[in-house]
Amino acid sequence: MAQMIEMNWKPDAKTLRNFGFIAVLGFGFVATIAHYEWLIFAMGLGAAKPYVVNTFIGLAAYSGIMGLVFPKAVQPVYVGLAVLTYPIGFVLSYLIMGFLYFLIITPTGLVMRLVGHDPLDRKWDPEAETYWHDSRPPRPSEHYFRQF
Repeated sequence: MAQMIEMNWKPDAKTLRNFGFIAVLGFGFVATIAHYEWLIFAMGLGAAKPYVVNTFIGLAAYSGIMGLVFPKAVQPVYVGLAVLTYPIGFVLSYLIMGFLYFLIITPTGLVMRLVGHDPLDRKWDPEAETYWHDSRPPRPSEHYFRQF
């Protein structure tokens, strides 16, 4: 089976630095919505609220500082989040591709068939000797320098 999502087990320092910066924003955002109990935390955290908020603040601080100073230290967080979110990406990629195919491309093809539109000119012609189409004449070499 073809793989739509590739797992990066050994990211380079630049990727880990970028991840550290993004993680500060991401974990900071999650800490904020946990503190104010919005969205996913709307059901209330009760006594666990300070622990959850402080955990996300700690992850944001660790990712940001280590991402700048020593990027390899952020690798466990990067790989952990990649492993945690891989199934979500896997399922969503196939769902999106299925949605595009069955709800957009297939109905478009059916409508084109009903209307009689055949962009590839595949109609059966029993009197035709061949279905070969002459190719375009060769273009002058100047055309390759002026593509548009």
